[in-house]
Amino acid sequence: YPLAKSLQVETDNQVIVGLGYATLVAPGDGSPCISVHSWVHGVRIAGIMLEASALMVAATRKMRSLLEWGTSGSDDPGDERNPGVLTDIYARVGGIYRDVSTDVMIQLHSGNIYGDNLWLWRADHVQLRLGEEPNFPDINFKYRETERGECMVKNGLFVGEGANNVTIVGLAVEHTTEDQTVWMGDNGQVYFYQAELPYDANQSFADNQFVGYKVASKVDNHKAVGVGIYSNFRDYNVSVWTGVVHPSKGGIKMKNIFTVTLANDGKISSVVNGHGPGPTNDNQFGQPFRCRDELCSGEG
Repeated sequence: YPLAKSLQVETDNQVIVGLGYATLVAPGDGSPCISVHSWVHGVRIAGIMLEASALMVAATRKMRSLLEWGTSGSDDPGDERNPGVLTDIYARVGGIYRDVSTDVMIQLHSGNIYGDNLWLWRADHVQLRLGEEPNFPDINFKYRETERGECMVKNGLFVGEGANNVTIVGLAVEHTTEDQTVWMGDNGQVYFYQAELPYDANQSFADNQFVGYKVASKVDNHKAVGVGIYSNFRDYNVSVWTGVVHPSKGGIKMKNIFTVTLANDGKISSVVNGHGPGPTNDNQFGQPFRCRDELCSGEG
């Protein structure tokens, strides 16, 4: 369903449910598929695929996204007795087309939101055009492998400073061009997280210290359990310094965090904040590397 304008959610307890994973294609002006207004509580969104489009006009928004919940700076705490809910939400930038883009897939600026099963995907492969040959036939002879400059999106999930008390169970973010997830709200919780770094990254990805999961320095309390960061650098020998970054504070709790180098070149050199081992040779492809929980939490 290609949208000319965003679906505006302005009423408490409004529900949007997609039947058969209905796909909403973002408007060409950079607006999100769905915009939930600040101070609107009890909203439920479920069973939706969000898809980026080719930008047809100059974007007027500071941060483009496919779903926007609340407005930056609104200081909307949400309602713990009637939280917002995102259930079974998929987002994709690319797949069919390669000239699509956005800035982040989902941005949250209101508090007390609960997420269950979110998969936010920058395409690692796209459909071949008529008569086009695959660019990496030894890897994939049915599709085109995404290259730098295609299917552009910086982050999968962006949790803003005002988005406190956000909990997500089952979150996957893959292949975005900068930090996969950025978390700036306090009292966030994530249970099961998977991130795969972009195949087409070059050394600038490492030089800018982009990572798979980033908790901002201002955050005092955050909990993440079961976090895996993977690399498969297809084009360049990239060495990322660590998989997860967070402030070293007593309220930061990280448990069962690991990295894996799947194949090809480069590696993730450490697990969390420079702690924990990384691979030293090609024989360690597919091997998980972990750090002790007290080091992961910055308390050791």
